[in-house]
Amino acid sequence: MFSIVIRNKNESKALQRILPILYNQYSDDFDEIILVDNYSTDNSVEIAKQYHCRIEYIKEFTYGKAINLGISCAKNQYILLLSAHSVPIGKCFFKTALKTFKNDKNIAGLRFINSIKNYEIALNNNFITKNPLENGLMAACAMVNKEIWQRYTFDEKLMFSEDKEWSKRVIENNYKIIQLAETFFYFAERNNKNQLSRFINENTAQIILNKTEPTSISKIIFVFIYNILFKNLKNYFLSILYEFKLFKTKLIIRRNVLNYYINKPNDKQ
Repeated sequence: MFSIVIRNKNESKALQRILPILYNQYSDDFDEIILVDNYSTDNSVEIAKQYHCRIEYIKEFTYGKAINLGISCAKNQYILLLSAHSVPIGKCFFKTALKTFKNDKNIAGLRFINSIKNYEIALNNNFITKNPLENGLMAACAMVNKEIWQRYTFDEKLMFSEDKEWSKRVIENNYKIIQLAETFFYFAERNNKNQLSRFINENTAQIILNKTEPTSISKIIFVFIYNILFKNLKNYFLSILYEFKLFKTKLIIRRNVLNYYINKPNDKQ
């Protein structure tokens, strides 16, 4: 049996989608869902309780801290970390994962194939993660071995990429992150504010993990001016050109439809 840990903040709509799927498709594979809730102000908690989820509250939220809290509360050795925006696919999703874990006690976590690029990298590396900062766990949908986690918990200070940092650390200590040929759908929708917040957290974490220097002030200013005066202006004119082409295309479609009806032979009586 697996435990499932879902980190949550005002994701009632997503929970209404994912929880029924989990119970309808995988009820024989897990026996608990733990919702780590960052004091949501919508009805997320009420929805989770309808599906008998265990609720654990977290106030000073970081992704790593939420994962650690969820795993610490889980009663099973193997745990699925799941975003409210992720949906496991296939009847064998949990079964293949359990078999993989049991075949090799040195596996710390499983990453699920989620793109053709990821699949090609996995094939080239015999499905073993070689570059954890690029292809380590994706906590939106990943599985971890709690016994190994107890020795190597997730970094609670990192604002992003806590999954990649953990992957790197366990691999450096001779454990494995396996790329598993099962998959999931990810359906998050982000507005501009969310995108910018993610951009800040992701890039800050990448600079810290890769131990590189932050971008210089002069380069930041140069890129800003270039984008305003050249790149965005170019994209504006390209969008106008596209609209003209789209206009022409719609006229062609209209002509084709009219010609079809004009030239269509009468049905036989």
